[in-house]
Amino acid sequence: MNNYYQFLDDQINSSLGVNLGFNNLIASGLYTFDSDILKGFFKRYDLIKKFQEITLSLFKASLQGEFDPELAELVINELPDNQGWKYHQRLTERQHHTPAFFRTDEVAPGKISEIQCPGSSWGLYEQIYHFYQNHSSVFGEQITFPKSLATAFADTVKQSVNPEPCIHHLLDNASIPHGMRYFIQSTRKHNLKYYGYDKDVTPYNCNFVRSHDFVSLFYNNFAKQRLADCENQLIRYDLPPTALFEQKVIMSFPFWKKTRDYYSDEIRNLFPYTQIIRPEGFYLEDGCKICINDFIKLSRKERSYYLKYAGCDVSINWGSKGVFFAGSLSQKKINEIFSEIINGHANKKYWIIQKSYLESNTANYLTRNGDENKIKIHSKYSGFYGSNGLIGILIMERPFYKVHGNVDTIMNLCK
Repeated sequence: MNNYYQFLDDQINSSLGVNLGFNNLIASGLYTFDSDILKGFFKRYDLIKKFQEITLSLFKASLQGEFDPELAELVINELPDNQGWKYHQRLTERQHHTPAFFRTDEVAPGKISEIQCPGSSWGLYEQIYHFYQNHSSVFGEQITFPKSLATAFADTVKQSVNPEPCIHHLLDNASIPHGMRYFIQSTRKHNLKYYGYDKDVTPYNCNFVRSHDFVSLFYNNFAKQRLADCENQLIRYDLPPTALFEQKVIMSFPFWKKTRDYYSDEIRNLFPYTQIIRPEGFYLEDGCKICINDFIKLSRKERSYYLKYAGCDVSINWGSKGVFFAGSLSQKKINEIFSEIINGHANKKYWIIQKSYLESNTANYLTRNGDENKIKIHSKYSGFYGSNGLIGILIMERPFYKVHGNVDTIMNLCK
């Protein structure tokens, strides 16, 4: 079984000319979803897009003084003046749009805790896909998604970007840059061309721009020209040049009293109950308002919520850096965190509180020495979406409440 990990190590090392290897664990078998749960992943696309469209519409209205200005203030929060109100007010309809490709994080199937554009793990998915494909006699066939993520991505880009796609993918704030480089190399096998990889592709003839955060789009050397080119329909953005879609604060909008009526119950049910944390307290799911001191005094079981940084500071808004499970914290520790949250609120550093769906299960994985182990885990389900809908599902399982791409995380795909 050691050859399995050797295959994964060689796969990325030979593709990129590096000595990184595969840094996670592989499951001992493909993941099987109940048919109704699997259908839900496909059906959610239209609701997610509707959520994004409503949220964008409310943000635009707030920017222009046609809706409560507090909404725009929550989104602009810590941005410097040159990236804030006036910049966002000047964005046109063509520039200010919803994301093209994105990844969901679901704490339970059907409960989306985050939506990231484009998000990390695209290359990780691609690696695991080809691993299982090359060992189908052992693990079985991948029936649900016969195309790899790179194939589906390339097909979608070719349909939507004309003429021939030339891509500039800004990787400066990608959380797993080598994984995204692997994904780029995989998509090049499907005749996509990239600046920095392919001859005759320059920053000036790229027509599809990808980034992992708004700041990279704003500060790169070609930002002003690309905004003009977008308005003239010469380029398209994946993540649009707005701070809106990279922040967790928007997860509270379907529940916030000022905006909840704009979202249907069907959209609201996509997400765990989420509220903005304010110095005076916040509302729990039962509709009762609770002050922070009273929340801290609750038992750990009653504090089954996550505290999440919700703003645009790239030093803490990714990789679970600004995420804490209140149910695991001592009163002393949670008091320290809330003190930080309250102090930050005065400086527009906003946090949300989000209901937990933390459930334990067991999973089997293969070790590098050839053993099969069984451990207790928490799970995260990520749907990968393009403009035509769902193109893949990645399952992460880890023996810790923060489930992300760590060395002790088991990676799996659905059968």
